[in-house]
Amino acid sequence: MNQYLLAAIEFTFIGAALFLLFPILLWKGMLGLFFAFVGFELHLIWHRRDRETKAAKKQNKR
Repeated sequence: MNQYLLAAIEFTFIGAALFLLFPILLWKGMLGLFFAFVGFELHLIWHRRDRETKAAKKQNKR
């Protein structure tokens, strides 16, 4: 799937979730949800880079 199409779908779902949750969470809850999302995305990026680094090291050993 195209990377930009996937990003558009992801942000649409995030926007819909925020729209639905705002009456319950209000601004402080939305800020906390945003920080949790950003932290989780950074965590996924870290794991991807770690996997790529280990694969590159393994490739260089051969």
